[in-house]
Amino acid sequence: MYKTIAKLAEIHGHKHFMFLPKTYILPNEYQYLQQDMQRCDTFKQWIFKPAAAAQGRGIFVTSKLADIPQKNSGHNYVVSEYVSNPLLLNGYKFDMRIYVAITSVNPLRFYMYEEGLARFATCKYDHSGVVAAEGGQKGKFMHLTNYSINKKNAAFQQSKDEIHDGEGSKWSLTALRKIMRQLGIDDKAIWRSIEDIVIKTLIAVEPHIFTAYEQYVPHSNNCFELLGFDILVDEQLQAWLLEVNLSPSLGCESPLDQKIKGNLLADLFTLIGIVPL
Repeated sequence: MYKTIAKLAEIHGHKHFMFLPKTYILPNEYQYLQQDMQRCDTFKQWIFKPAAAAQGRGIFVTSKLADIPQKNSGHNYVVSEYVSNPLLLNGYKFDMRIYVAITSVNPLRFYMYEEGLARFATCKYDHSGVVAAEGGQKGKFMHLTNYSINKKNAAFQQSKDEIHDGEGSKWSLTALRKIMRQLGIDDKAIWRSIEDIVIKTLIAVEPHIFTAYEQYVPHSNNCFELLGFDILVDEQLQAWLLEVNLSPSLGCESPLDQKIKGNLLADLFTLIGIVPL
């Protein structure tokens, strides 16, 4: 994702792609990361994500050079600047899962689902960075918003029913945007910036998709894809793209999941023209 968007930024100007944190790919860019960490303030933090992993496994946040995996360790990482000033609600960090359906590649056509999920960390955020440098379970529950991680914390609050939305550790985007408006935050402006991120990201990968599409897809209506964009908003209300997930989880472990993902699938099947028998 980063390599593809970075190439487009080189062509059209980096100012149009400021939604992606500075990123390095290890081990190939090991030396550049090392130099950057040496130049930076010691309190600047970096988030390390193992390649080809999922559900938050192996992720850690650090500001220490000594924590960088050795170049010859055999492990591949994607390393990004950690967004250390996230927008907090009730003291907790959160991110948003945005669902996007690609229904055509030639021409490129995609749709953003209006609903989605806000996933909260389960330890209150500490701006000092001390916990992040030390790591441990508290650090995971504070810095990572992955549901698969936070549900293991005793402080995790599962939504009990779809009516009491806006409570617990997972909300709908509708509830989140309602709270934002109550706090005087322009949720429409944030949503417009998310739309901009989605559009530019999919334009960046279009050439790669088109090549495979032309080779393997015999008819323009033969395939579709559902993507999960993970978006973080900082204190200045800037939206950041963290990840794009192929085949995002559609598991339902709560009534809120059932409502949002069930309606998502119903809309998706209608959109691509699947007719019930």
